[in-house]
Parts: sequence; C-alpha cells; structure tokens
Amino acid sequence: MHVVDGGGSFGRKLFFDAALEAAEISKRFGKSVKLMWHRADDARQGRTHPMATSRVRVGYAGGTVLGYEQRHTSVATDFGHGLGEVLTAMSAQLPVGDFTFAQTIFQLTQSMPYDFGVATQLLNETDKGFNTGSMRNIYSLDVTCARELIVDELAARMGKDPYRFRADFLQDDHSRAVLDEVSEAGGWGREMPAGMAQGIAFHAEYHGVTAALVEIDCRPETVDRPIRDGVAGPRVTKAVFAVDVGLAVNPRGLEAQMMGGVMDGIALALTSSLHLRDGHFLEASWDNYFYTRQWNTPLELKVIVMPPTTGEPGGAGELGVAASMAAVACAYGRATGKMPTSFPINHGALGFEPKPTVPPIPQSPTDGLDHAR
Repeated sequence: MHVVDGGGSFGRKLFFDAALEAAEISKRFGKSVKLMWHRADDARQGRTHPMATSRVRVGYAGGTVLGYEQRHTSVATDFGHGLGEVLTAMSAQLPVGDFTFAQTIFQLTQSMPYDFGVATQLLNETDKGFNTGSMRNIYSLDVTCARELIVDELAARMGKDPYRFRADFLQDDHSRAVLDEVSEAGGWGREMPAGMAQGIAFHAEYHGVTAALVEIDCRPETVDRPIRDGVAGPRVTKAVFAVDVGLAVNPRGLEAQMMGGVMDGIALALTSSLHLRDGHFLEASWDNYFYTRQWNTPLELKVIVMPPTTGEPGGAGELGVAASMAAVACAYGRATGKMPTSFPINHGALGFEPKPTVPPIPQSPTDGLDHAR
C-alpha cells in the first residue's frame, strides 16, 4: 500500500472513498486492480460542501440589540474520517457519531463577537443522502455571511453607518482594531458611482480576528461583460483584509494564506457552486467550476498583518474565508439595494456546456494499441 500525503487538502483527502472502491473491485475480481478517478468522477460523485440555510431573528429597541437567534440548518457534513486516525474514525461512524462531531465543531468555531444581548447559534443537520465533506472554514462561511448581512440590516434600521455600528457593538479592542484598520486602509465611506458599493465584515476564530473591506461593481456593463467559457457577473474591484493572530510566526506565509482566503470568499459569494440536475451534478472538471478566475480577481488587493498583540500564535489556516465572503455579500446588497439571500449570486447562470454523463460511444479502446491515426 502506498500512502499518499494529503497536503493541504483537509476536507477531501482524509476520506478513503477510492481505496474502499478499489478494495471492493479487487475482491470481486480476485486480483489486484489499479483504480483511477478522473476529474468528472471526483466532481460528480465525490464530496461537496453541504447545502445550508441560516435563519436569523433579532430583537432591538432604540440603540440596543436585545437578542440574536440564528438557526443553521444543513445537509449533514460527513465527519466519518474522524480526526484522521482509526479511533475517532470508528467513533464517528456510531449512530450519533457524526452528530457529535458536527455539534462539537460548530460550538467550538461559532461565536458571537457582538454585544447582542442574549445570543444563540444552533446547528441542525439532516439527510445523509449526499457525499459531503468540509470546505475551508467548515460552518463559518455560511454562518458568518448570514450574520453580517443581518448586521448591515440592523445598522440600516437603526440609522447607523455599517462600519460604526460594528465598531460600537464589537466586544473587545482587538476586534475593533482590525475593523478600524481596513476602514482606514480601504477608504471606507468614499463616494462611488451608482451600481458600485463598499462592504465591510468581521469574523473571529482560531484565537484570531479578521476584518474585510471590499468594493464591488454591479453596473450592467460589468455584469454583462463577455467572458469566454464563463459568466462574468459582478466584480470585486478592491479588497482590503486585516488579520490579527496574536504572534504571527511567519507573516509572509500568513499574508499569502489570507490572499487565498479572500479568493475563496469571492468565489463562494459570486461564482462557485455545483448544479444538480436529474440526480447528478453537471460540473465535470475545473473548467466548469468557477472558482475566482483572473477576470474576477480584485484589481487591488491588500492584506494587513497586525503587529503582535500577544506572545502566543493563533491559528490561521482557514481564517480568511468567512469575512471575505460576508464583505462581498454586504457590498452586493448595498450596490443593488437588495440583500442577497442565496449564494453564489451567479448560480442561476450555467456558463458552460455540460459534459456527457455516459461513457463515450464508441468506447475507448482497451487493446493497448495506438488508435490515434
């Protein structure tokens, strides 16, 4: 057995689907087999980030938020791999194993950074009929995006600027510092043409705090610009991201990691998703799955690593995703005048011709000869 290093692929390659499939086929044939999944196999029968819905209810009076309740409902995330070794993998497959893992991860990663009175955030997972797995930032990208959109709505109803509202309700100075940093560096509040807007968002996790400010262009000439083999849609033209992890051991590495997180956040808000039709996914490779492409990368991107605020390093691996997605969503809402409630925003536009779902006819040759001529 040749064990392949997973690299930085926490969510996908901790699963051993291909190994199990190869073992089952080998058992049926009675001999060793070589199994290879091509790209369409991985996209169409591999593992996906589960579909989720967040419902938020807030009570406020005057200038005070009295209570915040968020119920996050999701297709179950498969944690059957456990923590990467046999004991937790076996326990995760017990009748309530996945439920226990999910609730533990949710409660450890989801917190309320604002002084919103009595705050509750609850997870409910259902339906194990899909092959699911964890995406970068697991629950945070969905939960934080929903929360920050509601924060913008609260600010509007209470007649406050979105940045000042967040600064007033954040619970500690470290959090306010990153928010202040992106506000100043990004020029929060500057006048912009109709159809363009700024968005700002905050996220805390892994003993670190982050804030993102983006500018988005939703004007028709941008949304409808021609893109070969793709759909243009709104474009984030500028992104400023600040991160405080306490003691940054490798500031340049941290900066690069946050850049990747910003690209993830933009993709999740605007373009990247799978389309389910007639029981199968249409995407069959990376040319179909619209991660942030060059035509949607911000023209201006700045990551600010805050000076050490403690003598202890915090975590950073997935810390850049949630605030980035939320800031893009908030910017889109301000640019269009309507809060987005379904993501990615471009999901309705397919943008590619689906590849076949059956093997090619005639079948590929199996005699080992060169049939290219």
